[in-house]
Amino acid sequence: MWITGQFVFLLLVALVAAKTKTSAVQDDIVEYKDFKKLLRTKNNVLTLYVASAKAAGAELKVFREAAEAIRGTGTMLLLDCGQQDRKKLCKKLKVSPEPYAIKHYKDGDFHKDYDRQLSVSSIVTFMRDPSGDLPWEEDPAGEDVLHFSDAASFTKHLRKDIRPMLVMFHVPWCGFCKKMKPDYGKAATELKTKGGYLLAAMNVERQENAPIRKMFNITGFPTMIYFENGKLRFTYEGENNKEALVSFMLNPNAKPTPKPKEPEWSADTNSEIVHLTSQGFEPALKDEKAALVMFYAPWCGHCKRMKPEYEKAALEMKQKKIPGLLAALDATKEPSIAEKYKVKGYPTVKFFTNGVFKFEVNVREASKIVEFMRDPKEPPPPPPPEKSWEEEEDSKEVLFLDDDTFTSTLKRKKHALVMFYAPWCGHCKHTKPEFTAAATALQDDPRVAFVAIDCTKLAALCAKYSVRGYPTILYFSYLKTKQDYNGGRTSKDFIAYMNNPLNSADRTEL
Repeated sequence: MWITGQFVFLLLVALVAAKTKTSAVQDDIVEYKDFKKLLRTKNNVLTLYVASAKAAGAELKVFREAAEAIRGTGTMLLLDCGQQDRKKLCKKLKVSPEPYAIKHYKDGDFHKDYDRQLSVSSIVTFMRDPSGDLPWEEDPAGEDVLHFSDAASFTKHLRKDIRPMLVMFHVPWCGFCKKMKPDYGKAATELKTKGGYLLAAMNVERQENAPIRKMFNITGFPTMIYFENGKLRFTYEGENNKEALVSFMLNPNAKPTPKPKEPEWSADTNSEIVHLTSQGFEPALKDEKAALVMFYAPWCGHCKRMKPEYEKAALEMKQKKIPGLLAALDATKEPSIAEKYKVKGYPTVKFFTNGVFKFEVNVREASKIVEFMRDPKEPPPPPPPEKSWEEEEDSKEVLFLDDDTFTSTLKRKKHALVMFYAPWCGHCKHTKPEFTAAATALQDDPRVAFVAIDCTKLAALCAKYSVRGYPTILYFSYLKTKQDYNGGRTSKDFIAYMNNPLNSADRTEL
């Protein structure tokens, strides 16, 4: 009898637990005011409207699975417009699902109709970044590119498929990757008609693909690696256009066509820009009441973007008879002049009067250059230097450690996320407020620490953990376990990760 009673008790406990388990899909909204309240309190809401649960059974199944996967990232709401008490709400929202409709709400308002594939992975990707671009694997322009979703599918393919394959390892935020995708897709389509060649791609920002990123030491994007017979051969170093990609795949052992050498700027005889040298610098400027000198380097991308603007401004000044001289000096050829005027970056633009340096200006667009030359005035002094991250008022929940406190602090923390950064790093500046917000959100958990290490001050500590780029984010548990953090860089991503940090294969015991 005792065994039977115990069994019944355990069964009841299990039933109660199953019943009380919170569903990842919210389905209790009936009134319009409750719907509006939800939008005010939740800033990332995906709503599935159905004519009935039976009519949209398959879609509802996918929706529920996706909801479980994104717990903590967003809110998944179900509205069954076939139920009598919800018909009024659906009518008020002007939604008539046939048999379903999916709409996204962001920051209190309707954002957009869900326009991705109806799959768990697509919904999860969308909810992580609802304003992001369409994933490449869902873009029709990339349909002939073989997209690897994770490390397992990639390694399995290498074992089973021996065809020549070029793989582009990319991340969503990479501008060069975005620029290259159309040509890569066209090359894949052309190679498909020839048979026997593959162009593939993998998004290595996803945490599940971190092992691949580490295996091939991928530190820049895009990185393209050529495989043959399932083995790595070499990294692709050719040009990023369709013709070069197709040519390479048809004959990967041929030497890549050297990129055409750009003509020197000073060789342009039609230019209105005066090109200076060490010998001609002072003679060219001494009689000019207003002269602007652009110090540049031929390889500098910002300089290349400014050149046409500078040329346009010089031509406009000539046509409108605006007095003054626009000049340029290649600082890589004339380092003594660049050093004399303390040029530390490119392009640097300085204003001279009768050969005497007066001040530096920050103008790069043709209209701004012309406007300045009409009435040259010294710009106001620069704003005071930025506060360090540690000095910012809202960063008190982030721990700023040093060589003396790093080890002793982390040995006491079960979960520590450490961001190694440099103050000048743009990606670090974008990540800082998100990292700080996550630290604030989890401040009440004594087991958790969000730590920041300034590598410009603590170079030895950063070198100890092989930090080669910024930001580098690592997870530690009592300083015994270490793993790379390769997830997203929003506060929600950091919080979700810290709620389950050890669910990763990329872990190292220290």
